Amino acid sequence: MNWDPAVTERTALHEAGHAVVAWSFGLTVGSIHLDLATQGGHADIAAYTHLNPVEQIAIRLAGYEAEQAFKPPGRKAKAMIDFGEVSRILRENGTPEDTPEGRKLREQGCACAQARLREHEARVRRVAIHLIEHHYIDRVGFEAMMQQEPGLVTVDTARPEHSDEH
Repeated sequence: MNWDPAVTERTALHEAGHAVVAWSFGLTVGSIHLDLATQGGHADIAAYTHLNPVEQIAIRLAGYEAEQAFKPPGRKAKAMIDFGEVSRILRENGTPEDTPEGRKLREQGCACAQARLREHEARVRRVAIHLIEHHYIDRVGFEAMMQQEPGLVTVDTARPEHSDEH
């Protein structure tokens, strides 16, 4: 199945956003993949219930916010599971999203995700480019990307150099 390139890029940015924001909180990120059959993706992130609610919400909203920031508009329909998880986090915190406290925590989580995405934009783009090209990255590859210099990445600099010489 062939994806529209813009949809592929948004999906890659979405999953990269989750992964990089989780990494920025010190969490282990396992594999990340794009699912060609469902035109979706998944980032395998270690449990983060030990984080405060704002940080948990930031991780859940980071996918949608990465789309919004780097290839708008974000796709709310593709973020419904994440939005549902934000509602669960707020309920379990005793601050349902329909309360002023719940709305404030959600807004703080959103702002936190946006700030971390801006801080780590080059890393998000690096991971997204890799996902677009290969549809998968394992934990070791992800960690190696996170250790690279955070300079701005373009498609040309993210690919290994190829030589025409034999």
